[in-house]
Amino acid sequence: MVELLGTHCEYPQCNTLDFLPVHCIYCSKTFCKRHGSAPDHSCISLQQTDSITSSNSSSFLPCAYTQGCKSQKSPISFTCPLCLKNFCVEHRHFDDHECSHRSQQQPSTHYTSQTNKNEPKAASNYPTEKFIGTKNEALANKVTMMKLKQTAKGPTGVPMENRLHVFVQIADDDDNENKKRYPFYLSKLWPLGKGLDYLTKELKLLPANRIIILERDQIPLDLSTTISDLKDLHDADVIILKKVK
Repeated sequence: MVELLGTHCEYPQCNTLDFLPVHCIYCSKTFCKRHGSAPDHSCISLQQTDSITSSNSSSFLPCAYTQGCKSQKSPISFTCPLCLKNFCVEHRHFDDHECSHRSQQQPSTHYTSQTNKNEPKAASNYPTEKFIGTKNEALANKVTMMKLKQTAKGPTGVPMENRLHVFVQIADDDDNENKKRYPFYLSKLWPLGKGLDYLTKELKLLPANRIIILERDQIPLDLSTTISDLKDLHDADVIILKKVK
């Protein structure tokens, strides 16, 4: 099973999963971009140091993105791994500070929900297979899982801990598999049959009797079983939608 990446925001009622979390120097907790600054998460420790930080501006580090940063200085600094400059919370991502080296970074630095997009896009640049059996396999699995979670389309309202992330392939009438893989997540609390109905609708497939086959073992999965009870199905697995003749 592939290990999940990212850290959940510790701000109450947020719990957003962020791949580049912000560590608060005052309360030593971890937050997402939205709640990264001390005022945004109502930091208790900051209240105790307000009188000090207000009179000592040297504790605030300048943001290198001078063209569009309103605050200019921040008590929390983030160093861009590409250009090696320091930025405030709002401009810590490559796209936010228009990093001149961002073309070197393939995946997006934001964790964005795909649930509002109408058309699913086929996945690409997932390097897991070529690393299988090598010392880099674990790292490749982590990268694959991170990309999958960034791009997966799924139903709204499903908590992160209840999501199963998979790649979906479609077999045609002649049992030839379309090599395109579509990233999706399904609720682990659903019967697999409900997941099949959801995938059929989202992929705009014509009505037909279908089964779901696990690509790794080429075995059909029981559609009546709750997804969380399917011991052979894991995150980042490839499933094939196949018509029943």
